[in-house]
Amino acid sequence: MTAAGLSRALDTLFAVPPQHRVGDTDRATARQVLGCDDDTLSTLLDRGLQASGPAGAERFDSRDLFNLALHSGTGTTVPEQAFAYSLRWMRSSTEQLLAPRASRFALRVACAADGCGPQPTSTLALPRPERLGGALHDLSVEPAAPGDVGGDTVVRTASELAVTATVHTRGEQAELRCPELRAIVAEFAAMRLRWVKLPAALRNDVDLVTTHGVASCDSASRYLARRCVAAGLPAVTRIGWVVGMLDLVHAWVEVEDADGTTKVIDPVFALFAAAVRGANPLLRDPAVALRTNRLVPTGLPTGQAVAEHRCAGEPTAARIATTILPAPTRPEES
Repeated sequence: MTAAGLSRALDTLFAVPPQHRVGDTDRATARQVLGCDDDTLSTLLDRGLQASGPAGAERFDSRDLFNLALHSGTGTTVPEQAFAYSLRWMRSSTEQLLAPRASRFALRVACAADGCGPQPTSTLALPRPERLGGALHDLSVEPAAPGDVGGDTVVRTASELAVTATVHTRGEQAELRCPELRAIVAEFAAMRLRWVKLPAALRNDVDLVTTHGVASCDSASRYLARRCVAAGLPAVTRIGWVVGMLDLVHAWVEVEDADGTTKVIDPVFALFAAAVRGANPLLRDPAVALRTNRLVPTGLPTGQAVAEHRCAGEPTAARIATTILPAPTRPEES
């Protein structure tokens, strides 16, 4: 069953293009990710799974392996099980998805080099839950500096930087009033796109949506925002975090509806919900904007980063850690 599912998924796999491919995974790890034996892995190689290196010692791109496993339909691979676990909240009732939520938020960036280079600069995005009807309390930045936490980011001349806060979020269910907007959302749903892990250079590539039927959070949001703007509907993309999915910097669309209010359209969550048995149907309803209480927005659009580090004026590899844990709600903060 696993072998058949992987073979079917390979037929529709969007392989990482050669110029972006990284051979970061050996055969043993590939078998673990795919949940298959060595003979099945060899069969996949014979059928076109991309790899580098000599036979028996091939190196694979981890993103190809992840995407292949995720869309295999076996239900037994590591990526499938990880997604099933992290998206189990999609089965929640509407009341649970809308209820006020308090979380303790921590974001840290540090230079990944053994020795940080000269003139280091670290940048972090700030959580801005007030953009979506929430609130921010107990904001702290380390290293501390006065008067610079009112914007969308904080910057320090330091090898590492940390932000902590208590974040209050709440959901909202709103009908989409504009017929054109409803048609755009329904059209997107009918495209039956597949979410995939992509190289950083391709995450904003809207052309992949229309030519290959695959999307990242960023490219799906850009596609929808462009369609809205072309229809005369003011729209912007937004990035942020999702409570319970710490390794995923999420993206969505904020669009002004015919009633003058801004609605959140979350195109990729609609794709995810289609794969979650028992998911709340409102997550996929093209007539409804369901903003869940799990969104923690920044003030940044797609194409920008929530964490960056530079040495000697050049972008460098960084270690990024995100923690969002439940926090008690004080009555005066709800």
